[in-house]
Amino acid sequence: MRNLNRFWQSLERVPGPKDVPAFWEAHCGSDYDLIRPHLRATDTIGSLYPCPHPSSGHCPRRIVDCGNGQYAAICRDPHRVCSDVALAPREVLVHELDVAGLLQRIAAPIGLRFQQPVPRGDGTWAVGTSSRGDTLGQPVFLIILPQTARFRVAVERLMFNVPGPFVIIAPTSRHRDVALQEHLQRRGLGFLALDDVIGLSDDGQFAPIKAAEATTLPHPTPKEDRARVIKEFTTSHKCKVKDIQVAAGVDEADYYKWLHGRIPDHYSTCTAIERVLRIGIPKPAKR
Repeated sequence: MRNLNRFWQSLERVPGPKDVPAFWEAHCGSDYDLIRPHLRATDTIGSLYPCPHPSSGHCPRRIVDCGNGQYAAICRDPHRVCSDVALAPREVLVHELDVAGLLQRIAAPIGLRFQQPVPRGDGTWAVGTSSRGDTLGQPVFLIILPQTARFRVAVERLMFNVPGPFVIIAPTSRHRDVALQEHLQRRGLGFLALDDVIGLSDDGQFAPIKAAEATTLPHPTPKEDRARVIKEFTTSHKCKVKDIQVAAGVDEADYYKWLHGRIPDHYSTCTAIERVLRIGIPKPAKR
């Protein structure tokens, strides 16, 4: 079983969630092949394209129409630090997430009686009812938003409009701070973070993470002991720090936030790293 932290995080990093394919690939990394079948081309031409060497103020590159169905991504830095890239028409079209298609693939593992998604506000969809024992029959809402403030407003809107208990699904738990958790508990609402419960099986299918891994958070390593633990781990597993980051599905910046204790221990970034330190580097999925 391989965790899909980066995959789920990408849904909250691509605004909309929709953008040109290159941005989807940049955020998903090696998990791009998993999201590609669930991206649908729109009629909108994107305006920006990723840079290989981002710099402040001039990135990302700008998409320009060269005429005759030809497009290019042009560096906006006056020193032209990035080379121009010729783009095919499909590469400049904004692609949006097919929410229904993705949810149908994970409905059974997460205990969802799937229904065609119905928009319910900013980044929010009604997606069915729960088939899980503790929330059986409750309505389920998916929320995908990049900013915590918008996520909080979306939750509060549902709490105002929906009587009784319901379940919230989100790609990650990074918006679930103490204040939000207090609101959820006060109303008896369920919360399911997909990066905690859905991984990739050895045969390349979405599958539930083992119950023990999904429900029991690893005991956090004390902040002052993390550098030593990492050194011992890389030595015993003959790996690099980068291998830990990849296995946990976190980027370098988030890794160092965990290392120096700059984010809460319950964040999905922290629990993903702690799981890798506990169970080791997962074997590559068979293809």
